[in-house]
Amino acid sequence: MKRTFYPTPKVGHYFQILALCLALLLLAACGRDGKNAPAPDVEATVAAAVAATTTAQAQTQAAIDAAVQATATSMAANAALTPTPTPIVLTTTEIVTETVVETVVETVTEVVYIPQDVYVTMSEEELEALIDESVEQAVAATEASAQAASSAAADDTLTSEEVAAVDVYVQVAEESIAYAEEVLATYGQLYADNSAETTAALAGIEQELATLNASVASMAASLEEISTTLDAGLELAEESIAQLESAAAQAQTTTEQVQAQLHSWQTSLQAQLDQLQNGQTALENQPADFAAIIQNIQPQAAAGDLPAALQMTRSFAETAQHSLVDGKIDQNEILAIAQAGANATAGLQAHGGPQMQGMTGNIDSITSALARNDLPAARQGLDGLNAQMPTVNSGPAVPSRPGNVQPPAGGRRP
Repeated sequence: MKRTFYPTPKVGHYFQILALCLALLLLAACGRDGKNAPAPDVEATVAAAVAATTTAQAQTQAAIDAAVQATATSMAANAALTPTPTPIVLTTTEIVTETVVETVVETVTEVVYIPQDVYVTMSEEELEALIDESVEQAVAATEASAQAASSAAADDTLTSEEVAAVDVYVQVAEESIAYAEEVLATYGQLYADNSAETTAALAGIEQELATLNASVASMAASLEEISTTLDAGLELAEESIAQLESAAAQAQTTTEQVQAQLHSWQTSLQAQLDQLQNGQTALENQPADFAAIIQNIQPQAAAGDLPAALQMTRSFAETAQHSLVDGKIDQNEILAIAQAGANATAGLQAHGGPQMQGMTGNIDSITSALARNDLPAARQGLDGLNAQMPTVNSGPAVPSRPGNVQPPAGGRRP
């Protein structure tokens, strides 16, 4: 818009006006006749000049005020027509990136390996538990390396820092797999006489660990190639990143197969343990055969007469009868019975005569039945032995008369 400016009067104009008024008065005086002209009124002239000057100043001030008002009005109009600029609000978004790699690496690298000279002294059960731990450790380390590689390559770009971080995972996975393979090999050398199922499951774990090791080695090779390219300042090819992702996916799949083989191994071990326990229980419940340990038992006590031999026979019968109370015979019991039987048999053979020899055969039959845990036969033999036991206390047994006819009391007639 066009702006209007008004000139401002200067102070020098006041003196010019005053000088002009004085000049006009002088000219008027000179034009008249000197004689007839009246004397000039100097005070009136000065008063008129002053009044003219005052009027001029008032007019000048009014002009200045008008100019200032016009200028202010013009500026206000221009301001109204000029658009007010709209403020631009800038929003700042803070992006927080968590360094997950460092945290996970600290967890994965906290692996304690038991030295070989220590675990070779473990029992079979302890070494089996160590196999479970080492294989599960290898699986966990491999899964961590695969996840780290996949996450780093998710945006189809890789930096040197990301490659270095993933490489830590891969190194831990390689060490864990090698440790598990070493423990498995030691177990196979120490306990090669396992069942076929256990041996097959163990071989399955070893095979899957070898496949797992190949997948991790492939990731390591891809990382080395990518690191070389980045260090040279070259552009990273898409094929290199795709190769790393493929190796990571293969490793992840193989960990699942390793876990399946580990489960088969644990199942076979449990089945083998159950079989051993069942066999032990059956052996404990099965009657023992002690026939071999009583064959060479010799008499250790000799009876001096028939009553002593009969007393040994009764002691044998009591010992055998006592062993039948709990319904089973142990080794200590059969040794005691066999020794008592050998002593009684020797006494009867020495002092019993022909009539007592049937008792010695019964003693041998009872001892043999108890040795082979034939308890019914032993009870039957004891019943027969008790029935054969004579009631005499000394001397040879008196044969009974035919028809069991005894002489009258008082002896024979003279």
